[in-house]
Amino acid sequence: MKDISLVKGWTLVAASFIVVFAFSTVDHAISPLVEWLRAFFGVAAENVLWLISSCTAGIVAGLFVGPQFIKSVRVSRAVWISLLMMAGGVWAFVATPVFAWSLVVRFVFGLGAGIFSTILWWLAYESIDRRFYTPMITVLTAARPMAVAAGVPLVMYGGKYISWRWSFAVLGLLTAVFCLAFLWAAPQDAGQKVPFTPKAVLARYRLAWGTPRLKTFFAAMFVNRLCYFGFYSMLGLWFIGHYHLDTLEIARPLMAIGVCETLINFVVPFLLRIGPKKLFYLSVAGNAAAFGAFAWGVLPLWWAIAFIGLFAMTDRVYNMLLLLFIPKVFDASKDRTTIGSLVTLVSWAALMAVSWLEGAFLQAAGLNVTAACLLLALVAGTVLYIKVLKRTVFAVPAA
Repeated sequence: MKDISLVKGWTLVAASFIVVFAFSTVDHAISPLVEWLRAFFGVAAENVLWLISSCTAGIVAGLFVGPQFIKSVRVSRAVWISLLMMAGGVWAFVATPVFAWSLVVRFVFGLGAGIFSTILWWLAYESIDRRFYTPMITVLTAARPMAVAAGVPLVMYGGKYISWRWSFAVLGLLTAVFCLAFLWAAPQDAGQKVPFTPKAVLARYRLAWGTPRLKTFFAAMFVNRLCYFGFYSMLGLWFIGHYHLDTLEIARPLMAIGVCETLINFVVPFLLRIGPKKLFYLSVAGNAAAFGAFAWGVLPLWWAIAFIGLFAMTDRVYNMLLLLFIPKVFDASKDRTTIGSLVTLVSWAALMAVSWLEGAFLQAAGLNVTAACLLLALVAGTVLYIKVLKRTVFAVPAA
């Protein structure tokens, strides 16, 4: 870790938060703005969800190549590239109502976001001095739910008074300005650079692929995440179809759900006193029960929002526990950094897959059939998780 001044250290923390908040807001705003985007692009509302999958494909690609990319180019150059992709991607997205073009620029935006996320993890784990480590980790975990709670509603209300396109353009400007602030404060990487080749990118993942239990664990993660991300993708259509809310009326439920997801980050350390095993079983059971309660749209609106909040909180609890379990699940691995990056990759791959499938088949299948499929995925993924954990973290030591 490198010593830096207080001004530069807090500039890095603040700039990182604003950039993550801005690109998370742009990413999460697609689902609740589905009606406005449908009208703007002249496509079916369900096809709008492909804007999520194209962006997520870019994020997956950026995260996949990112670690090798920043070993091959100076970090300052990587920041410039991600700045141009993120800010340019947003501005290009709002510039024209051509849907095919929007899918391309959303991919570019996601690619820049994936590379920038890799830079932030490099900064947190390898470059920033210890005084700013905890604030940086907080930024990386809390900015996304705060974007749901505050950023997306602001875009929605901004759409009422100016235009959602101008709201997105402002977020692009914030991204550019604070990327430049980040660039000013970031420490220089002094490591030896290596050529960027597909072979080098694949080598680290190929080595990790032979780790015992890795395939089952990440199959569980992919299937399990289909439910959370599937509901997130169709959230706007779900509120419109079941409760007949308009775009602005969706803002209030989103604020409540985002606040729940934000607050639970600060509660988990206290919940751990229950015991990791008991807390895991309680959270996965509560997660499935909450989804089963609200998914069909038959509850009164605010009861449904309360159960969605519970669903979001329990999801956060057991996924944070899984991160804590990784060292013991993969105790034979010598490269847990790559396994950690696979967590992010597989999660985003689940979002990419489920948002594309919903964009293609939601209209024909309907909300309730889709919800039933998501619930089945949640249960199946949880069963696979438990299978792995019973052999490792929850295993009873031999007498």
